[in-house]
Amino acid sequence: MTAGWLESENPEQLTLVSSRDALSSGYCDNETAEAITSILAGPAQGRTDATAALEEMQGLLEKIRHTPEGVDRISRMNAFVRTLGRAENLAAFLELMRASLKSDRQSAHDIAEESRADRGHCIYGWAGQTLMLASQKHNIPSTTRAGDGVEDFMGYPVAEWHASIHIWQPNPEAQGFESTKRYEPDVIAEPAHSHPFSFVSYVSVGEMRQSIYEEASASTATGTADRYQDVDLERVDGVWPPHREYERSHLRTSEERILLEQGQSYFMSTDLIHDVEVDRATACHRPAITLFLCSETTQIPKSYLVPSMAEFHRNNPELTDRAKPLEPEEWDAKLEATARYLRGETDHLRLGEVFECGSSYAFTNS
Repeated sequence: MTAGWLESENPEQLTLVSSRDALSSGYCDNETAEAITSILAGPAQGRTDATAALEEMQGLLEKIRHTPEGVDRISRMNAFVRTLGRAENLAAFLELMRASLKSDRQSAHDIAEESRADRGHCIYGWAGQTLMLASQKHNIPSTTRAGDGVEDFMGYPVAEWHASIHIWQPNPEAQGFESTKRYEPDVIAEPAHSHPFSFVSYVSVGEMRQSIYEEASASTATGTADRYQDVDLERVDGVWPPHREYERSHLRTSEERILLEQGQSYFMSTDLIHDVEVDRATACHRPAITLFLCSETTQIPKSYLVPSMAEFHRNNPELTDRAKPLEPEEWDAKLEATARYLRGETDHLRLGEVFECGSSYAFTNS
């Protein structure tokens, strides 16, 4: 693939398929990849300890953040997730995180504790959302400035980048919302949504499917087999209540159920509307795991909710108050179990047996 994929003036050419194919076979900065390999090897070679390795990795993230928007930035982001996200490397990184929290060096505690203390572990209904690294929070010359009111609405420093692991396994207690779309009993799918930032994601283990949508002026005609045919959705600002707006909306599928499997990566911009779906039976025991790196937040995202979820959001404006961090022992056990799964030491991962999520809400349709 040539740079024309990214530099095309026609946004319609920036499809998920073309992004997956381009980033899975190229757009991978060698310097970034070599830096990550060296950082991960440091403790075993006696050059550094877990604390220093984490600090170096955070420094590399900050270096990528200083790259202006364009091909070079995406190539470095792609190299970051493709190298660190390889199953054996990601397992090694999780072991560094575990060791760092036991270190006597306070700076190590800062990096690891920010991960442990994150309140988003289970609130989405997935059992394995994990913040791994965060950048500095201030604007720099390469930062695209967010629109007016975005930071106040989002509730966090919008210049910050972060890297996260997503384990696509449903929280055993979570209850999704009955979907009014095409009946798919074996699938767990998120509501369609956009993102407040651009990101690159890599599939470390397993597989998933994603669909891309565009807003339509009216419901899709019966008989087209479109996922959201004849479905009235409510478009809301953001993912979490309270929302400032609820607008009736319809979606039309532009790319349907694109396969993303182990070893593949893709870029997604803020203007795309997508969802993620996984096989229900597989996800409960052998979940897909992805490593996700996002850039700065520039806009308020949109979510497209079925009426029952929209009503739940209206009635539960304090929903995010229910989120809580894991206790240190739970966090350590989660990382240990995940690392063993990534290394292939066990053929299953059941996080519901490792810790309690403590929430029944799920940002999913079933």
